[in-house]
Amino acid sequence: MTTTLTRGHAASHNEQALLRAAQRGDRRAQEELLRRYEPLVRHTVWRLPLPCRCDREDFAQDARVALLGAIRAWQPTRGPFCAFAAHCVRTKTSNALGAARARKHQPLSQALSLDWNPSPYWRPYFDEEGTPMSIEDVIPLGARLPSHADTARDVLVREQLAAVRAVWPSLTEKERDVLAGVLNGRTYRQLAAELDCTLKSVDGALRRARRKLAAEEVLVA
Repeated sequence: MTTTLTRGHAASHNEQALLRAAQRGDRRAQEELLRRYEPLVRHTVWRLPLPCRCDREDFAQDARVALLGAIRAWQPTRGPFCAFAAHCVRTKTSNALGAARARKHQPLSQALSLDWNPSPYWRPYFDEEGTPMSIEDVIPLGARLPSHADTARDVLVREQLAAVRAVWPSLTEKERDVLAGVLNGRTYRQLAAELDCTLKSVDGALRRARRKLAAEEVLVA
């Protein structure tokens, strides 16, 4: 009994040391914690009653993003990390499941919040006459803040813009094209025709772009 408690105490101290190291930017410590808690991710995600045509691995990626956020946010006052991580993962996957059900019958243009703004690296677009379009031309009016926007919303959108700027170079050309199309209200079929690819390919590119944006938002939070 005493031996078991001693081992548990040692394991707890070891985990706290890893957490402190990960929060200081130690990638090895972060990777070790992600490895240790991968079973939690799998167990949580594989129990979800997913809607038809939803990819379970997409939810696993959401869960890993939540786990990374838990590693960065944990403090001793929050209690045992294992319980805190489980709560974060369950909350994230539950919200993702609710969002998936809500958008099941929505057009693609509703799948990504128009609060997201493009970065200066935005790939050039051209009008019907071949004239280069500015960022203001590419982004629909609904995606930009009005001059009377309240301060809190303005700050939120600027923070999201910072995340997009950071992640933009890591997006593939197709992910950028699809993201641009989404922000301009194009449908799956329109994007598939413009990019000469399948509907599934369009959906996959958007999902990958959204995961990268979500991960970057955690890092800059």
